[in-house]
Amino acid sequence: MLFSTPFFLFVFLPLFLGLYWLSRPRRQLLLLGGVIFYGWAEPKFLWIVIGSAALDYALGFWIAKSPNSRIRSTLVGIGVVTNLSMLGIVKYSGFAISNLNSFVQPLAGVHFFVPTFILPLGISFIVFEKITYLVDLKRGIAKPARSFLDYLNFVFLFPKLLAGPIIKYHEIASQLRRPSHRLEDFREGTVRFVTGLAKKVLMADQLAIVVDPIFSLPTSNLDPATAWLGLIAFALQIYFDFSGYSDIAIGLARMLGFRLRENFNHPYLATSVTDFWRRWHISLSTWIKEYLYIPLGGSRVSRVRGYVNLCLCFVLSGLWHGAAWNFVIWGCLHGIALVVDRAFWLRFQQRLPRLLCIAITLSYIVLTWVFFRCDTLGHAMGFLGALGGQNPHATNAVVPQTDTLLVLFAALGIVFAPLVMTQFRERRTGPEQSRVGALALTLVLVLVTIGRLTIGGFTSFLYFRF
Repeated sequence: MLFSTPFFLFVFLPLFLGLYWLSRPRRQLLLLGGVIFYGWAEPKFLWIVIGSAALDYALGFWIAKSPNSRIRSTLVGIGVVTNLSMLGIVKYSGFAISNLNSFVQPLAGVHFFVPTFILPLGISFIVFEKITYLVDLKRGIAKPARSFLDYLNFVFLFPKLLAGPIIKYHEIASQLRRPSHRLEDFREGTVRFVTGLAKKVLMADQLAIVVDPIFSLPTSNLDPATAWLGLIAFALQIYFDFSGYSDIAIGLARMLGFRLRENFNHPYLATSVTDFWRRWHISLSTWIKEYLYIPLGGSRVSRVRGYVNLCLCFVLSGLWHGAAWNFVIWGCLHGIALVVDRAFWLRFQQRLPRLLCIAITLSYIVLTWVFFRCDTLGHAMGFLGALGGQNPHATNAVVPQTDTLLVLFAALGIVFAPLVMTQFRERRTGPEQSRVGALALTLVLVLVTIGRLTIGGFTSFLYFRF
């Protein structure tokens, strides 16, 4: 079940919200809604998630009760291995065996069977959140769930279930026991939900009309102008698609009385790659820092070891996004850029104008998106060649429609408007006027978004495949 489908918007959500706000107890209804929401798309995998959650809950109880640090570490290890095995089998086994075949077959003539799995929705996010619960218990910064119902609600809280934001149990434990139920929360959540849906339907889905045909062309048929158009459009598409999902998730959770952490903060205005990862997919970069980089030694190790660890973290981040070498390269490029930042760039850029730093960072980020969007490493290299003018006389270019180009320019305006509007942040508009204006804009967005959904249908969020 997707947030942008008519069934979710006009059947499931109104029915669930009505029951949730009018009935008691709400915690049981919250779990029922999450199970139905996830089971609608993944009925077979649903029982695996419930079973692994039961194991997490039992391990968490023993971790909290055990006075022996070695036993606690062993229990955490069992939970981490179990969760990563669930992820590894369905997401990485085919990739690993394919690469093993390419190495072994020429030498020994042996070919291993390559399994194929349909990747369950949200598996990467679910696994990461379940790992945080066990690790935080061992570290002593969280207490075990008071009941299995609370823990299942943490796992199956449907607004964040499919693509985050990645949350920690102790951040939301008190909310799970007693969610806020105020009309102000519902109003604010509705505005945020509609804003995210509009980003998805009116921006990301329309930009896909430019992106998909260009990236589906043979790279030999791409002239530089068309290649750059497709890449810029994709950079905007993935921002509006993923930040739109995050807005929907945060808004839905707020409507239910929960406050989730922010996941985006104008990432394309970053002045360095380090700054970019403080602004883009904030919950993931925080997870990498707290549960991977710091356990590897953090800043306590030598400078060279720290650089290696930083690169390793982002190579693994790339692999987390997808089981393919192009994602590994994407992660490696970001890791190298972070090492360069730490080695000298963050100090050197203090001498440069802020706009120049933004332009340099944005150019690098956009170029690395080639590896993220292309299907294979070969496709990515060919696309980079097209960007560099490898096919100056190619004629099989895709010419987008005029209205789609207008969406592209509108997207550029929205993304970079904060640079222009900084001086107008302090407006003399009273809170009541702001509230009326927000509600009026929300109503307009609702009508336009519903109209677009009716005409053009819906598409899946890009991050659902991770």
